Amino acid sequence: SQNKNTVSLFLDGVRATQPVALPEAMQGKALFPVVNFKNVSVHTNFGSEPKCQLPFTCRTMQQMDNKDAVVAPSGLPGKDGKYEVVFPIGLPDEGTFDWLDEFLAKNPTHCELSDRAIIKWAESSGMRPPMVNSW
Repeated sequence: SQNKNTVSLFLDGVRATQPVALPEAMQGKALFPVVNFKNVSVHTNFGSEPKCQLPFTCRTMQQMDNKDAVVAPSGLPGKDGKYEVVFPIGLPDEGTFDWLDEFLAKNPTHCELSDRAIIKWAESSGMRPPMVNSW
């Protein structure tokens, strides 16, 4: 297809944007659906059938072939049926991130939610810092 390795937005089955090529670093890799908006409501459909007819043939998430999927751990709670959340509290420049790096190495089922983790995720997703003009 001419739209291979592209992404575009559809609104009620009608193309709302032209296809945009995926960055080369993302082609051929597992992509996870993410929808981010601010101050709006968004309805997504990850069900077994499209909500309306599309102008092309496309499998839904539920129809995906196993060879085209990457199965991630479910993140089920521990043996006691409860999840564990850790809120480390530290002072700036007093080794908090050093402690966190060590903790995450010993506890790979935990994940970090911080400004540095978001920046690292954005960079690994192909985003680059904005160009800043200095006077």
